[in-house]
Amino acid sequence: MELWIREAREGELEGLARLYMRAYQGLERYGEPSEEEAIAYLRWLYANCREGFFVAELFGRPVGFVACDPNWRDRRGKVLEIHEIVVAPEFRGRGIARALMERAFQLGRARGRKVAKLWVGEGNVQARAWYRRLGFREEGRWGEWIRMCRPLSEAKS
Repeated sequence: MELWIREAREGELEGLARLYMRAYQGLERYGEPSEEEAIAYLRWLYANCREGFFVAELFGRPVGFVACDPNWRDRRGKVLEIHEIVVAPEFRGRGIARALMERAFQLGRARGRKVAKLWVGEGNVQARAWYRRLGFREEGRWGEWIRMCRPLSEAKS
């Protein structure tokens, strides 16, 4: 498997939005309600932090992406915020998400961040379990969203 992780390009955001919509099938309550809104969301993520938007390419085509921001601020200061991690359903279980997450962690460490954080829907049981395997711990909640946190010094990926 020849996996390549590279920086995203603005011109591919519409295609990544289609991938995003497929990845959220069955979990629609946690994703964007339409492809148009998914495109707008991905454009916002890209505009806010291009350096943290990475695409996983396999066989010459995008099969996943991560959008993160190493300059995100929460109440304790700057953190590496993982906004999205998406892998095409047919390519799950091959280590693609783990490779994308490691790329995000590398960026966070390079920017001096000590902690990675993310939000996950409480009903997204698979994702929650996967994040725990990566060393994330539940830190709090807001409605049906769970805040998870992980020290970046740990090499669990």
